Amino acid sequence: MKDYNFKIPIQLRYSDFDMLGHLNSAQYATLLELSRLEYFKKTNWNLEDISNVVASFKIEYLHQIIPSNQVEIYVRVTRLGTKSFVMEYIMASLDTTTIYAKAETVQVCILKKGNSSTPIPKDIKASIASFEGL
Repeated sequence: MKDYNFKIPIQLRYSDFDMLGHLNSAQYATLLELSRLEYFKKTNWNLEDISNVVASFKIEYLHQIIPSNQVEIYVRVTRLGTKSFVMEYIMASLDTTTIYAKAETVQVCILKKGNSSTPIPKDIKASIASFEGL
């Protein structure tokens, strides 16, 4: 995961698992959302006046996650547009020998007041670009 500058360990809860004993598919989206929020904190995006929403979400489930697994999520921004940006995620074991899932979202910036799309703020765009080396 050398191309990723951000990772977060995930604490799995008993309620995250279904009756078959593996991570419920809906929980993947929730855990990716958590990692995305932590990424924004790391890049100093306070999300107060200008936030973003998921416009597109794709996920590949590669290996099941069971309660004994320890999971980290790697996050990066791969493209910064005018109003939108692309984020990629990898859910992996701590030693990165097992990739549990890969995902991609397209985020669109919005003004919280009025709920309309808006350009990515210049300072946020610069912070993310610097963090990612874009």
